[in-house]
Amino acid sequence: MATIIQENTPSPTPPAPNHKGTVLIGGGSGFIGSHLSRHLTNIGYQVRILSRSPQPGGRYLTFKWDTETGELDPAALRDVDYVINLAGAGIADKRWTTKRKDVIIKSRTETTALLARGIAAMERKPKLYLSASAVGYYGDRADEVLTELDAPRSGFLSRSCILWEEATKMVADQGVPVFINRTGIVLHPEGGALEKMVLPLKVGTSTYFGSGQQYYSWIHLQDIIRTYSHAIEHKLTGVYNGVAPTPVRNKIFAEMLAPAAGKKALVIPAPAFALKLAMGEMSHTVLDSAYVSSEKLAETGFVFMHPELSQALMDLLG
Repeated sequence: MATIIQENTPSPTPPAPNHKGTVLIGGGSGFIGSHLSRHLTNIGYQVRILSRSPQPGGRYLTFKWDTETGELDPAALRDVDYVINLAGAGIADKRWTTKRKDVIIKSRTETTALLARGIAAMERKPKLYLSASAVGYYGDRADEVLTELDAPRSGFLSRSCILWEEATKMVADQGVPVFINRTGIVLHPEGGALEKMVLPLKVGTSTYFGSGQQYYSWIHLQDIIRTYSHAIEHKLTGVYNGVAPTPVRNKIFAEMLAPAAGKKALVIPAPAFALKLAMGEMSHTVLDSAYVSSEKLAETGFVFMHPELSQALMDLLG
C-alpha cells in the first residue's frame, strides 16, 4: 500500500499559456528519460520527474518515490495530464542470477504498481499512461517477421516483458488509456548497447556474436523519444513496436560500425559457446534473433528521422 508522505517539494509552477500539458516521468533521469524530458520540454510540455533522491534546483521539478517503502509524493501527480514510466533495472548490466532476475522484474512491475496506486487517488485521471516494454517480449524467433499480434516465448526476456505489460492493467482498470512501447535496441554512443559495441573500435576490431545471422531490431535514440510525444499527440493506445523499419543481421551491424566512425576495423566473431560460458543465460541478449515490424507505428503517421542503420550510425558516430 502506498505511504502518504508530506509534500516536501515546491508546488508546481503554473503552466505557460501555450503549454501542451504536464508530463510525469518515472525514470526521467535515465539514459532515455533524460533525452525524453528535454524533448518534451522543447516542444511545449511541462515535465516532472520521479526520483528516489530528489535534488532541488534542477531543470525539472523532481518528486520522491521509492518502491521499497511505497512512498510517492502526492504533489507529483497533481494536475498531471500524462504519465510515462521508463523505470527498470538494466537488462544487461549484471549477470542474471536468481536475485538479479528478481530485481529486473520488480523494478518494472513495482514502479507500475506504485504509480497505479497514486493514480487511484487522483480526482482527475491522466489522459494517457505510457509504459516502456521491449522487443525481448518475442524471444528468439530466427527470420520470422514479428508484429504486435505475435505471442511471446517462454524465456526470461519474454517473461519479464509479459509481467511488465500485465502490470499496466492496474492503470487500465481505472479507466486510464494505456500505450505500451515495445522498444528495440536504442542507439546512442553515450549509453545502451552502442556504447559497448564501439569499444572494440579503439583497438581496430569490431565484434559480431555467434553466427552473426541473428536479426537486431534497433532504433535511433532521437526516434524512440519521438514515439512517446507522437503517442501523446495522436492519442495512441495499445501495444506498438518502437523499432526502426529496417532490422539488420548482427554481422552486418558490426561491419557498419567502423565506416560510420571513420575508422578501419577487422570484423571478428565472438563464438556463441564463449558468450554462453561468460554470460550464462544473459547471452540471450546478444544471440537471440527478432525481426520486429514497425508497420503499425508507421500507419499512425509516424515518420522516422533515421530509418536506415547506415545513416543512423553516421549521425551518431560520424
